[in-house]
Amino acid sequence: MPTNLRILHLEDNRHDAELVRETLAADGLLANVECVDTERAYCAALERDEFDMILADHSLPSFDGLTALAIANKKRPGIPFIFVSGSLGEELAIESLKGGATDYVLKHSLQRLSHAVRRAISELRERENRRRATEALQASELRYRQLFESNPLPMWVYELDTLKFLAVNGAAIEHYGYSKKEFLAMSIKDIRPADDLPALLIELTRQPQGLDRSGVWRHVKRNGEIIDVEITTHSIEFEGRPAELVLANDVTERQRTEEALRETNLRLEVALEQVQTKKSELTTMTQQLWQASKLATMGELAASIAHELNNPLATIALRTEALVEQLWQNEEQRRSLEIVLKEVDRMATLVNNLLQFSRRSHRQVSTVDLRDEVTTSLEFLSYHLRNHKVEVVCDFDAEIPTVQADRQQLRQLFLNLVTNASDAMVGGGKLTIHVREGELKDASAVLVEFEDTGEGIAGEDLESVWDPFFTTKPEGKGTGLGLAICKRIVEEHSGVINIESDRGKGTNVRIALPATANGLTAHAAERLIFCD
Repeated sequence: MPTNLRILHLEDNRHDAELVRETLAADGLLANVECVDTERAYCAALERDEFDMILADHSLPSFDGLTALAIANKKRPGIPFIFVSGSLGEELAIESLKGGATDYVLKHSLQRLSHAVRRAISELRERENRRRATEALQASELRYRQLFESNPLPMWVYELDTLKFLAVNGAAIEHYGYSKKEFLAMSIKDIRPADDLPALLIELTRQPQGLDRSGVWRHVKRNGEIIDVEITTHSIEFEGRPAELVLANDVTERQRTEEALRETNLRLEVALEQVQTKKSELTTMTQQLWQASKLATMGELAASIAHELNNPLATIALRTEALVEQLWQNEEQRRSLEIVLKEVDRMATLVNNLLQFSRRSHRQVSTVDLRDEVTTSLEFLSYHLRNHKVEVVCDFDAEIPTVQADRQQLRQLFLNLVTNASDAMVGGGKLTIHVREGELKDASAVLVEFEDTGEGIAGEDLESVWDPFFTTKPEGKGTGLGLAICKRIVEEHSGVINIESDRGKGTNVRIALPATANGLTAHAAERLIFCD
């Protein structure tokens, strides 16, 4: 927290203004307070200087606090705004908070002021940290897509089961002559000469894992030209299906050059040994260069994510831990900072989940009560839900089995789904969460259901919501990875997730996870509500 706050104080009573300053100073909050008492002076101060916070009386002779709040929302959106007034009825208090006020303190209860100021500054910092982390994650996701699209060599993704193309980059479209629409209607067999199909089918039975160089193959362009292509592949999961990422390098000219060299060697028997030596060196160098190219191609995404996200996350964690040590006597504030530390850890886990699109990581499995994980996730998002006027109703069975799962991945799953539901309920709404015992493939399971009253999803978009980078949110508001990662997490836990929605009638997401044998636990029925 700043050691010397810059505060704009809207107050026409100088005695009250001085009392506010002294109250803050007595509680260790050194503040540079600029006091104004007219609308003109208030607006001029907002235009001229930056302030950490605004304190305002609700009623002045020529001005009022609600108008001041509206002006602050327009000129300095996001700045903490606390009403400090002699009297403020319940209706006015509610109206103030709905209008964006952070808090209100009555003048005869100024002992609450320092706490309200500290909490407002802490919440502002937390919002800023979340905003920066979100922007960094979005930038990393954009670079991942650009790595594929901007690669100068042809690249594509095909499904292992059907061999159909799932995605192609611009270099592939330009080099092979097919349009993107034509590519996506074909399989990899369609770009091979008919004579090479038996060898291709035999090669596909190898099913290599991870990065693999499958050698040089013949491909057919749209105009019928046959080219020699060196293929490098990597096993991935795309749109929830096993797939292969392919890097194709046209080595036709290199092959022709090598053939010409071989013919020359036959004619120049005198120089055969020297030429063979040079060719061996060239082959070794070429293999080394291609190995370096493959490593750079597959490692660039991970390196950029680590550089862009892990460093600021580490800084946030270190600074927050230092603050926790300083506030060891203040249980409430330390608890808030410990929540921040948990969120930082969760964001680091999000980075690891993003990397799962190119490689898988080891999960840390433990016995988990899904009701506890839902409750913890709601606690992390309590401020967000209140701010978005979302009422949350938790309907938990009194007894349910436990599950074997990665606790951090479950929290990422629930946070994604709750945040999506909140974003879909523009202006507020109701989110009902059910946790109960059920069945999955004739075996005991735990069912979790998220039911919101939001705007819903159009029928034509339902089939695409699980696809990476697909989003129904406005540009810049969603990455398109949230539901894809949710599906990945559920399926890696041998579970099932499905979604039902009608435009304008809300959305229902159901998850079923296998239960632990003999893992029934008791839990008091509870009903948690967050509202405006």
